[in-house]
Parts: sequence; structure tokens; C-alpha cells
Amino acid sequence: PTPNAVAAIVPTLNEAQTIIGAIDALRALGFSPIIVADGGSEDETLELARSPGVVALSAPRGRAAQMNAGAAATKAEVLVFVHADTRLPAQAPQMIARALADARVVGGSFRLSFDRRHPLLAISSWLSRFETYWTTFGDHGFFVRRAVFETVGGFPDWPLLEDVELRRRLRAAGRFVKLGAAAITSARRFFAEGVLRRQLANGSSSCTQRAFRRGA
Repeated sequence: PTPNAVAAIVPTLNEAQTIIGAIDALRALGFSPIIVADGGSEDETLELARSPGVVALSAPRGRAAQMNAGAAATKAEVLVFVHADTRLPAQAPQMIARALADARVVGGSFRLSFDRRHPLLAISSWLSRFETYWTTFGDHGFFVRRAVFETVGGFPDWPLLEDVELRRRLRAAGRFVKLGAAAITSARRFFAEGVLRRQLANGSSSCTQRAFRRGA
């Protein structure tokens, strides 16, 4: 696929403070189309998102449902899912295209970096270079071939860790790769809730999800 065959899908909920910056960053990288899938924002997110080259749509609330709705709104060969407070690295579309030049690769993600410093976040950033269950999440910027995304059923309609489950499904379908460049995401929620508390909550959710799958 060429860079122009890569659609960027951004799920939003009350992201009026970040959505313009997110769209501008994706537009500068050359993504087309850019799809904003809003889950019923009570602020001006959807209105601000409406601009040239952007498909802004309303979707059922829930990140999985929103991203699935965004995927359904484009025929692009490759889909990349980007949180509104995450910025992809320079040349991201080209990096994705090079990764997918290998027919065995069905999808992947970038490494992760944060926009604020903290020892625990630094550790998370370093660990994100490894492609594992515990170190690969949706805010890393998942990309996937559309055909494979449809074959595996897209994101499961789960309230949490839908990204972890999609990764599992993709790994069952082919190679899921971790690219060397890092996406930069906001640490706002970590600092708002407490960095350690947020990290422990994320780990607890992952453990619960894995135990659920083993028992299923």
C-alpha cells in the first residue's frame, strides 16, 4: 500500500481541547482520509472536527464501537487507529507501508513515549519497544490491513482492553510488528489519577482480561 491508502481513525469523547491538533498532525503526515468517530461529546469536538479532508461522524459510545464505525466509513486498504491525544512519528505512513510490504505482516504498532517526564513512565516507554501482551496497547497507534481487520471481526465490543484483544486476534492471523519509532501520547490521565495508581489499574485490567480468556 502507498501512504495515501492509509486512513487514520480517531475515536473521540469530549476532546475539544485536542482534536484540532490531532487532525492537523495527521494531515501534515499525509493521512487520507482522516475519520473522527465521536461517541456523543458534550463539548464542541464534533463541530471542530469538521474540516476539509475529515469525515466526522457520530457513533455509539465506546472506543471499540467508535473505531469500528470509523473503519466502516472508509474503503482504505490500511487502517491506523490514533487516540486524539497521541501524535504519530514523522514518516508514519511510509513506515507503515514499508512494514506491510511484507505479505506476512497483518498489522502492528509504534513504540510509545510520553509528553511529560516521570520515572514510571520512562520505564513504560522503554518496555514499549517489545512486542508483548503487557507492552502493546492502543495508544501506541495500531495499524492493520483492512481485509484482516474485517476477517478477525474488528475490535470486540468491550468496555476495556479492546486493543489487547484485537492484537491477540491479529497475531493469530499473521505477524504483528512493533516499529522502532515512537508515538508520543499525553500523560494527562496518569498525572490526574496518579501515575502509580493508573499503572496498577492498567495492569489489573490486563490480568483480569487474560484470566477471562483462559477461562472462556
